[in-house]
Amino acid sequence: MKFRKLSAILVAVMILSLVSGCGKKEKGAIDEMKDNYIKYVTLGDYKGVEYTPNHTVITDDYIQYDIQSLIAQNTKKNQITEGIATMGDTVNIDFVGYVDDEPFDGGDSQGAGYDLVLGSGSFIDDFEDQICGHSPGDAFDVEVTFPEDYGNEDLAGKDAKFETTLNYIVESVAPEYDDVLVASATDYATTEEFEKAKKEEYETQAAESDLANDKKAVFDKVIENSTVSEYPESEVNDRIQMVMDSVQQEAEANGVDINTYLSNYGYDLDTFKDNIKESVETYIREKMIVVAIADAEGITVTEDEMNDKVQELLTQTGLTDKDTLSQQYGFKDEDYYYEVLYAKVYDFVYENAVAVDATETDATEDDASPSDGLVDDYGTTEEE
Repeated sequence: MKFRKLSAILVAVMILSLVSGCGKKEKGAIDEMKDNYIKYVTLGDYKGVEYTPNHTVITDDYIQYDIQSLIAQNTKKNQITEGIATMGDTVNIDFVGYVDDEPFDGGDSQGAGYDLVLGSGSFIDDFEDQICGHSPGDAFDVEVTFPEDYGNEDLAGKDAKFETTLNYIVESVAPEYDDVLVASATDYATTEEFEKAKKEEYETQAAESDLANDKKAVFDKVIENSTVSEYPESEVNDRIQMVMDSVQQEAEANGVDINTYLSNYGYDLDTFKDNIKESVETYIREKMIVVAIADAEGITVTEDEMNDKVQELLTQTGLTDKDTLSQQYGFKDEDYYYEVLYAKVYDFVYENAVAVDATETDATEDDASPSDGLVDDYGTTEEE
């Protein structure tokens, strides 16, 4: 998982940075891209590609989630100062922890009170068991042993004593879900309005997600249908070197050599280079195909569109001028052009695709019930 995170960062750097075309006019950079790429690309079918549209089904489970959240947000907590704490209760305690008769960092609630659900296993050893049977106002010692594999080496395996005070037992009083609650806690007047609005929100989100997934499915097929016989060797090598230089700088900033830095992510240098080479070639392959489709279909980018892309990136980064943006992120005119071109080709192949109905087998899976996330016709879960 750590390497996946690292790879995402590095690939983002690769995609958004360009090491060729420095100082060229826009037209020259575009022509050079075509000259470098198109001769190696054999386009497959990129119009009329068939796909099965996603259709996410919004079930009552999603509305119930919002209802339960509304109830939870408006649940009141009363302080009970009588009775005896039992397993399952939520109690409020204060404590000061000692190891070898010395207080230790992180072992003191500092009188702020701490809500603890007895039986949750939140505290070590049998800490929670020793609170059971006590009443609000009781002061007592809780004796435990830190586990041998405890994260803090100074405490691992050590016996500890916590001077503990049970302040009160927490009683949760949930409100009734009705028009009164909805009117007082939301912008809606009735439960019916609340549920209708929430359903519409989910349907809007689902429609946007479905469209994004449909477009990606079509685009992926278009890329798969085409072939690239050769990659521009200099660009591949330059991009790999750019990434390695970035990693080297990160390693130096952390005070270690690159081998040690990469080993923290479970990779040796050669394996990492292989992964970067694969990522670079995957990106360049896609880029070559996109440029070839744009050339075949006469898809172009105007100066105004490029300027709009620059402004969009300035807004996203919080920078104020193109020169600073280009210098800080390594952007060239070709980068801005390609970002717009990519979006146009991405939309073009989708608009020229052919939607086909799901098979009978797929349709029978509509009955799948989600526990969370958005569930489409095929029983798969979309992450929000």
